[in-house]
Amino acid sequence: MLFGKKKKEEKAGLEAQRAILERIRNRKVRYVASRGPSGETILCREAVINIVNESEIAIYSENREVVRIAIAKARLGELMSLGGAIISGEDVNGRDISVVAYYTSDIQRKM
Repeated sequence: MLFGKKKKEEKAGLEAQRAILERIRNRKVRYVASRGPSGETILCREAVINIVNESEIAIYSENREVVRIAIAKARLGELMSLGGAIISGEDVNGRDISVVAYYTSDIQRKM
């Protein structure tokens, strides 16, 4: 019974990550800010969060890529207000990055 507890916790954590991933898929954001030791720095405004090939999270603004993080290395969380998401992990350049994407009220969906 003790040995199964850790597996259940890991499974619950993965399910929570998948749920957040589905909520942020194709989501419009007002702005994206990078979090660091000195505070937040705004990276872009008016962006969209996309899931690329079910393996990467990419944020695009004005036809340019702002952030790209592999899903396998990403840690996802939502703000307590549910007004945004925190995406942390290793980007394609190998740097640890943490960004906060603040949602708009609109949701862009594929039809």
